[in-house]
Amino acid sequence: MTPSTPDPRAAEFESHRDVLMGVAYRMLGSVSDAEDIVQDAWARWRDAGQLDSPRGWLVRVVSRLCLDRLKSARVRREQYFGTWLPEPLVEAHAAPASDVELDDSVSIALLLVLEKLSPVERAGFLLHDVFGHDFSEIAGILEKSEPACRKLVSRARERVRAERPRFNASRAEHETLLQRFLAACRQGEIAPLLDLLGEDAALYSDGGGKASAVPKVLTDRAVIAKFFIGILRNHEAAGREIRPTRFNGAPGVVFIEDGVVVSAITLDVRDGRIAAIYGHRNPDKLQAFTRREA
Repeated sequence: MTPSTPDPRAAEFESHRDVLMGVAYRMLGSVSDAEDIVQDAWARWRDAGQLDSPRGWLVRVVSRLCLDRLKSARVRREQYFGTWLPEPLVEAHAAPASDVELDDSVSIALLLVLEKLSPVERAGFLLHDVFGHDFSEIAGILEKSEPACRKLVSRARERVRAERPRFNASRAEHETLLQRFLAACRQGEIAPLLDLLGEDAALYSDGGGKASAVPKVLTDRAVIAKFFIGILRNHEAAGREIRPTRFNGAPGVVFIEDGVVVSAITLDVRDGRIAAIYGHRNPDKLQAFTRREA
């Protein structure tokens, strides 16, 4: 085969890449780890020979690799400095807020709930409720009986619903609330911000020990309001830029210093108010933003 001749086997693998990345990212909460898993799947694919169901085979391989990776990932996250947040999944390009609905299956709020599940519960829930695999397929992937898979998926679903009620905000509503939040911070008065924050609002700030961040989840609404008033005023007073972006299926903003993204923020919106603010500060998790904004 000459270098210019298309490789049909490589082309077929590429046709499944988005699905494989989708499974791996939701399983691991890390774009870089998901890319490694998909690359490992490609290595196995090259040596696999003829397959009756290429997509099913690849999803099985990726899922099994993710289950193995989750064991070490849990240890790393237990040792993580400060609050851990999933690595942002940055959308390639922005679209008007009303054009696309929010994708709750990659929301940071949901990914944080999935962290509380066992690896097999997480895999079963995602494969069934998000990717639509039947229990016979899931049984083969998890190497369990179909009744056991039904039970673990049901258990996982109940926990997800208890801790993460399904969002009821459209992308446009989410974008509007984000802009109102930024405007209230610039205004510098506490009362308008408190009106936007839910009673149990929380701030999650992930610096990973490599950038300044709030070390623990902050749940005092007044403190959160004062904190962001100071952050926006100091950032814009220094002539630095704040730009709109999208990541993890929702609108957000990035804070830029000298051409480098130093923070990325998005919100969890419930019942028309801010339930949580997610602030990424770890530079290792912000590289995709910098590449996009360059």
